[in-house]
Amino acid sequence: MSILTWSKLYSRVSSTDPSLTKQFELWLDDPDSTALAIIQGQHFVAANSNTLKYFESLEQNFIHATPFDFSPRIQSSGKSSVEYGQQMLNKASKGERVSFNWLHMSQQGKELPTSVTFFPAEIDSNRVILVSFEPMDRRKRTREQTGNGFETLPKELMSITLEDSAEAVYITNEQGQILAVNKAMCRICGFSAEHLLGRNPADLKLDVADQENTLAPLAKNRRSWQGEVWKCRSDGSTFPAWQSCRRIYADDQVFYVNLFSDISEKKALEAKLTQQAMYDKLTGLPNRFHLIKLLNKAINNIRQYPDAIGALMFLDLNGFKNINDSFGHSTGDKVLQLVAARLEACCIEDAEIARLGGDEFTLILPRCSSEQEISEFSDLILSLFEAPFEINGQKFYLGTSIGISLFPQQSDDPNQLLSMADTAMYSAKNSPNHIRFYNATIRQAAEQKLHTLNDLRHAQSLGQFSLVYQSVVDLESDEIMAVEALLRWTQSNGNVIEAKDFIPLLEEAGLMVNVGQWALKQACLQMKQWHTQFDKNLKISVNISSSQLEHPDFIKLISNILLSTQLPAEALVIEITEGALIRRPIHISNVLTQLKAMKVNIAIDDFGAGLSSLSRLNSLPIDALKIDAGFAQRLDTPQGKKLCKAVVQLAQTLDIKFIVEGIENQSQRDCLQAMGKGMGQGFYFGKPVKSQQFAMDVLSHIDKPALEAC
Repeated sequence: MSILTWSKLYSRVSSTDPSLTKQFELWLDDPDSTALAIIQGQHFVAANSNTLKYFESLEQNFIHATPFDFSPRIQSSGKSSVEYGQQMLNKASKGERVSFNWLHMSQQGKELPTSVTFFPAEIDSNRVILVSFEPMDRRKRTREQTGNGFETLPKELMSITLEDSAEAVYITNEQGQILAVNKAMCRICGFSAEHLLGRNPADLKLDVADQENTLAPLAKNRRSWQGEVWKCRSDGSTFPAWQSCRRIYADDQVFYVNLFSDISEKKALEAKLTQQAMYDKLTGLPNRFHLIKLLNKAINNIRQYPDAIGALMFLDLNGFKNINDSFGHSTGDKVLQLVAARLEACCIEDAEIARLGGDEFTLILPRCSSEQEISEFSDLILSLFEAPFEINGQKFYLGTSIGISLFPQQSDDPNQLLSMADTAMYSAKNSPNHIRFYNATIRQAAEQKLHTLNDLRHAQSLGQFSLVYQSVVDLESDEIMAVEALLRWTQSNGNVIEAKDFIPLLEEAGLMVNVGQWALKQACLQMKQWHTQFDKNLKISVNISSSQLEHPDFIKLISNILLSTQLPAEALVIEITEGALIRRPIHISNVLTQLKAMKVNIAIDDFGAGLSSLSRLNSLPIDALKIDAGFAQRLDTPQGKKLCKAVVQLAQTLDIKFIVEGIENQSQRDCLQAMGKGMGQGFYFGKPVKSQQFAMDVLSHIDKPALEAC
């Protein structure tokens, strides 16, 4: 993202607070006045040039990083950077302007005491946080020049001050002989004053590698010098020191005043902070910043071997989100530690391993002879996940999807290689063996997905979404019991896309709640009209996504829609998937209980296609199971018929009504009818069509009120 792109993005930042709006405009007019960045969620999505310079970071390393990636694990106040930082982010995300002092680390490991301010803002109705960074380096502040008062003090007082100083002080003449030392000099170096006086530091080997020989010329040329050196103690041990040397003329003689302090603890702290800045604190593996350095090194090294190839493998854990949602983040963290340990035990000698964050890991294969060798190594990685991960007696089964990019053949830029491997990993999730090498086809698919996402963002405003309707009928009488509303997207080129092909993209783009609200209201309005025209006992069935169910205002939304459309609550059927029961089970159970109290009907959609716990069904207020279409399609085999009958009997045992989806012929319908009283849906009873055609072809032929439905 160029600075021009930053300016275009920043120009779209807005706020409902007039004072903030004015401040944003001032920064827009003078973009170089302040270091600014934009945070969405917990990641930086944009930054101006001042911020990149301040953090000594390249743009590609800064974007998508979190504020915690530029912070030590523990702040100088003793607070955890992640925990305290998240508290500040949460306050800002709720609309509060937040200012606080923070110790940052530049990408080069430099400490950056900073005054940080979070400004709640929006970009195109999406919540973001605009953050400003102000250095807290007091040395950069200008002040009126005044005397320091030393010139007015007696010389005896100055002598006592130097003698009792915590810094080591020794004074030499022009020939290098030590003329005076203070107590700290003796204490730090382990020499007595008698042993030091009259001697030359070089004779005492006070400085490592004759560094004293370099200090005198510097002091002679520049009058003063300061820098980091290594010193020797009397026992031969060495330590790092910060030394300053100043040349002074007094009584027609030249003196050199040397001061130094032991910085061993400071260096140890710097090393610790560097460790924290370069390694993931949970697993101890290299983090994203360290990965880029390792990848750069591997790319440079492989140039010496023209026939070799290197590989970057991007791993994402399949099923990890369910563990986090069901067992909590503490258990999820332990699983990640076990995964890291398993990877290290198997691959540490062959690959550089890193954790990017969440459940994403990477491996660098620095030099391979062929793609076949890389494929075999990928199979080895997959085999690591065949055994379960056990925590406190609980076994967790995980898989992984692996995307692979090759260097230097495909790119010699670390960030581009990472992006390629990431793209290939998403493609691997849908491949049979969960391994994909990045190629032109994957690139084109990613570009097409990006184009589709962009079109989806404008689809609702362009009126491209619509609903079609399909009958749910009684298997015995063929009477219509309910109508399911199904979402469709008509693209600009006229192509009509079914919901299953774009709902995941709506979820990814964060549009599902708004589009789902529109679909629910349209379906309720339509059914209210059909109640008046045809049959007031009909029910309307609408699919609800997990993100809608988890929205804090979902119950209020349902109530408002029923109130505005005047549709009775008992005429609405909410269809949810098995997966929705796994994510945040306690919250979802509370939501379903509230819906049931409102007399809204609840059905489990695509039952049998997922892995939800059967033991939970009887504890939830479920009215009907919609048995997945795959069961009906296997009714022509003995095994398929037994499976379908088992699911039907499960519903009957739990006193839950059942609806079988995907019925396409008379044979399937007759087979299901023999299993018990239930309902069916599928092309055999009619394809999904628009409301006007559905009313003409189906509802206009109703001769008597439908029986009570699901």
